[in-house]
Amino acid sequence: MPTGIYLPDIGENWRIRLNDKLLREEWFDSQNKELAKRRSVKGLTVPIPAGILKSGKNEIAIVFKGQASVTEYVPNDHFGFYHAGGFKISSLEEIYDSGTEYLDIFLFGIYFIFGFYHVLFYVTRKQDSYYLFFGLFSLLSSIYFYSTSYLIYNKFVNYPGGPDTSYFYRLEFASLVPIVPVFLLFARDFFYRNEGTFWAIRIFCGASTVFFLATWILPFEFLLANLRLYQFLLIPMLVYVLFFSFQAIRRKKADSVKLFIGIGVCALFGIWDTLDAIYKIIGIHYPYFKIAYSVFIIVIISLLVSRYVSLYKESQMLNLEISRQRDAFYRFVPSDFISILDKRSPVEIKIGDSKEKTMTVFFADLRGYTTVSEKLAPEENIKYLNRYLSAFEDRIYKNAGFVDKYIGDAILALFSDHSDRAEKEKFNSADNALQSAIEMVRLTGSIGGDMTGPADLGIGINTGTLILGTVGSDRRIDTTVVGDTVNLSSRVQNLTAFYKTKILITHHTFLRLNLLSEVRAREIDTVIVKGKTQPVILYEVYEGDPPELADWKDSVKSKLNEGIILYKVGDFKSAFAIFRELYKKKPLDSVIRLYAKRTKFFLNQTPGKDWDGIFRLHRK
Repeated sequence: MPTGIYLPDIGENWRIRLNDKLLREEWFDSQNKELAKRRSVKGLTVPIPAGILKSGKNEIAIVFKGQASVTEYVPNDHFGFYHAGGFKISSLEEIYDSGTEYLDIFLFGIYFIFGFYHVLFYVTRKQDSYYLFFGLFSLLSSIYFYSTSYLIYNKFVNYPGGPDTSYFYRLEFASLVPIVPVFLLFARDFFYRNEGTFWAIRIFCGASTVFFLATWILPFEFLLANLRLYQFLLIPMLVYVLFFSFQAIRRKKADSVKLFIGIGVCALFGIWDTLDAIYKIIGIHYPYFKIAYSVFIIVIISLLVSRYVSLYKESQMLNLEISRQRDAFYRFVPSDFISILDKRSPVEIKIGDSKEKTMTVFFADLRGYTTVSEKLAPEENIKYLNRYLSAFEDRIYKNAGFVDKYIGDAILALFSDHSDRAEKEKFNSADNALQSAIEMVRLTGSIGGDMTGPADLGIGINTGTLILGTVGSDRRIDTTVVGDTVNLSSRVQNLTAFYKTKILITHHTFLRLNLLSEVRAREIDTVIVKGKTQPVILYEVYEGDPPELADWKDSVKSKLNEGIILYKVGDFKSAFAIFRELYKKKPLDSVIRLYAKRTKFFLNQTPGKDWDGIFRLHRK
């Protein structure tokens, strides 16, 4: 049966003989006191060739060659056997089966994944530095436990003529030194972010840095002495960790009790292990420390998860609040307005932002609201207004417009030729604005209550160039639209009461109609509104009128146009005859009644030679 000798550890240079037969040697002579090569191995399995073992007594001879201790207080643990037990001769199968270290592989992988994840988490987020310190803590732990296990030796060291093991021990000690200081930095930032100086932690970190550098710089014979000195520093650091955790509990820091329990268990095993390593109390190397350390890591992970979940919930609540504030802001300043200003969000808006654009301006007013409001209580007034205004806004929004302002019972809305909300075929702002007006007129007949009856609506629409911008101060900012296009639209809306019509549009809008080019509309006047010098042709759109009245206007539209032309050229007699005839047939047609009065007036009082057929308004 294949048989072998299992040695938990052996070093620095050595030979193994069985019954005077050389089984294995790692022997490196040199001409001076320094060893040419250091070979301290762990978990070594030496196969025994067939025929060497014999029944009865067998003699094993092991010869060591190592360097004398630098000081009597720090023995050279790398010379000879590290431990007094664990040796055995058995079948190779049994040795290999008993030498598996699944726990070490598992712990190394878990610590490494935790460490890499949290370091990467910090690199991408760069807000909470305790994630970085815990990531480094986990990575250092994974390196330390891997370098102290037999795995690294079985894979990279134990084969005959393997590498100098001094570098592996430097790696082991170098990964051990920063673990506790990095944990202190983690605990400080976890509980006291940007609070206090914590000089004790700074001193421990500075001293540990010196020991860390010494681990790589000092000659190898001084490495154990350096480690022993660090172990004496490690004990007060572990005591301070307990004190630090207790202080966090006293100050009622969140999760401090959980962390104190995890630290306490781990610190007890850590202090025990340190004392055992120094004074060889029982000589058992890390009996339960790995398990206690794993529990400790899991406790920290649970705290970080709890903290992250808490921060995530706070972030969600904050995002929800920001979303609500943003939505509330958009209810005061439409998102379309912000988009037109080429801004991505409200926070980018500042005083003086402006942009010139060609748009269709839409003014609508509930005529007679003052009389209605006198009949209603204050809360009923608000309900009455909201019933209409919310319904009107729905129609405007559906047709790719947006309400810029509510001015009492009036609405100022804007329509752009290019809108993400407009259907592809409905790209014209004039069409969209007029479609909204028609739907709103039809809607007023069905909204009014028993107390007030249906509302009377007057709408003025004009298309042209305007300026959108922001005005105000650092404390108060508002959006506005200015320009002749806006002013003319307001004047046209006021004229709906004068002409007793529901929808009036200018020739600027009428000439831009595309889909609604065949809409029911008629020219009613050419005017110069107050404050302007250029005349504008007004068209009444009666698409939303009752069917009987709309049919009547269709039937007499050509006759009305003829009468208006005669009126404009100054043939008042012929014009009066047309209007009088139409008036007799439909006295409720306000436009015909208006022209009948005008032509009759000018028959009795002929205007001057400068007559041009344009009606000039001297009030808004």
